[in-house]
Amino acid sequence: MVEERLTDFIHKQKNWVHPRFFVILVSTLFMFSFFAIPIIGQATTAAAQSASYFDQPIDAILFDFLIWFGWIPIAVTLAWGFTIVWQDYRQGLYSAKLKFTYLAVDVPSMTEQTPKAMENFYANLYGTKSSLTWKEIWIDGKLHPVFSFEIVSTEGYIQFVIRTQTRFRDVVEAGIYAHYPDAQISEIEDYTLAFPSDYPNDEYEMWGGEMTLDRDSMYPIRTYVNFEDRISQEIKDPLGYTLEQLATMRPGEHFWIQILAQPSTNDWMKKGLKYVNTMYGVEEKKKKSFLDSASESLLTIPNEILKEAMDVDLSGLLLPGGEAKEADVWKAFKISPAQKEEAEAILLKAGKVGLGVKIRVIYIAKKNAFVKVERTGIVKGIWSQFTHLNLNKFTLYIPQVPKDDYFWMRWVYTKKQKTLMTGYKKRGWGIGANPVFLNTEELATLWHFPAISIKAPLVKKSESKRGEPPAGLPMTFVEQSLPGAPDIFAPEEEGAPSFLGAGIAEPESDEPLSETLPHPVAPTEENADTNDDGFVPPNLPT
Repeated sequence: MVEERLTDFIHKQKNWVHPRFFVILVSTLFMFSFFAIPIIGQATTAAAQSASYFDQPIDAILFDFLIWFGWIPIAVTLAWGFTIVWQDYRQGLYSAKLKFTYLAVDVPSMTEQTPKAMENFYANLYGTKSSLTWKEIWIDGKLHPVFSFEIVSTEGYIQFVIRTQTRFRDVVEAGIYAHYPDAQISEIEDYTLAFPSDYPNDEYEMWGGEMTLDRDSMYPIRTYVNFEDRISQEIKDPLGYTLEQLATMRPGEHFWIQILAQPSTNDWMKKGLKYVNTMYGVEEKKKKSFLDSASESLLTIPNEILKEAMDVDLSGLLLPGGEAKEADVWKAFKISPAQKEEAEAILLKAGKVGLGVKIRVIYIAKKNAFVKVERTGIVKGIWSQFTHLNLNKFTLYIPQVPKDDYFWMRWVYTKKQKTLMTGYKKRGWGIGANPVFLNTEELATLWHFPAISIKAPLVKKSESKRGEPPAGLPMTFVEQSLPGAPDIFAPEEEGAPSFLGAGIAEPESDEPLSETLPHPVAPTEENADTNDDGFVPPNLPT
């Protein structure tokens, strides 16, 4: 009976496997059974002989294992460490060659643009990202560009500053002028150079920190869309509170906000999509590894033979993942309202381009004006506006915050001050907390130009409008002296273009222009008909 079922099974598989394969397979299994008995006997004898090895003290056994296998984790750790050091070294050389430009932006005083304009600007900025090759990463040390968007309060006087690589200056200016045509952009020096980096300092004292997200980057914060009044349809811009607080700086006080943005990969969104699919019961199909595919191919045929011959299914034991879990088709209907809101918010964030972001806040002042207790509340108030209790919020990165609550914190207080100030001055991407990922909507919420509804004082704004000269504007005599301008009074050569068509006439004499013009005077009794210059007034007899 068994032979008939085996023959019938083999006959059914002729369409995809030759029957000789099964003959070879069965022969191999029988031959292995004959060799299995002596192999097992030899293994048992070897185990009995080596039993005395484990009778040694445990320290001797561990020492042998350390000698045999202990070098493996040490070698892996050293290899990884040398790789990181090499990459940092090459990136340092590459960064030292870069040239940066600091742009001060005077925002328009009558703009009606919403943060949506800056959202488009950040989306366009993502175009500066390039695909790095292996040589560029490990040999050249090339990095994706890092842009710094800063709000600077100098004794209450507020200025918007952008730091960019010089080669991307046109990209930044074009992006701003596209949405804010009346803005004024001027190049300035780095304002941080006037302040010390080492502390304690005889003149200045500083405090600050880095901001990071409380949860994973896939959870969004509260954006400007959530600040819209449902009745008036007006956006209650959170930037108004920020500017009002920065305007309260007294003489000798400085408050800086720095937002570093780097166009990078959008792999962060995959985690969010996977989380949402799991929440709704959509299991992601895992790609089988090479070993799983190979073992499954080798064990499928013996399992089918046993199933046909003896009616025994061993797929759960032989095949990897052979017994699949039954999916819950009603899982999508069991989620709570909070989970549904969470899933929708994650999908909305994953639908827009994201950038890597690092945020730093610095409060620096002269010692006679330094009031740390009052200004720490400003930091918490500014960033608490973007808190969404069901999703995400900003929090201080504690290892980077100078604190002196306990005596052991005072030991590293000045070290944290120096690290924080150095990272701010260098716009360091690798100093401090790990970067988080914000999409363009979130980034536009944090840094954008104030609209006309924001009446914060002492914000540097452009009071005049930019305009282009009209096309076809004729040249003046002053422009003739400019370098490279044509000499309109030079003698014309044959075939040379004439400038008379432009409305400029050549002088009739070599005398200066002032001498060729008439000088009329009032007639006198001695010379009523003509003046001293020989000029004959009109309507007088000659």
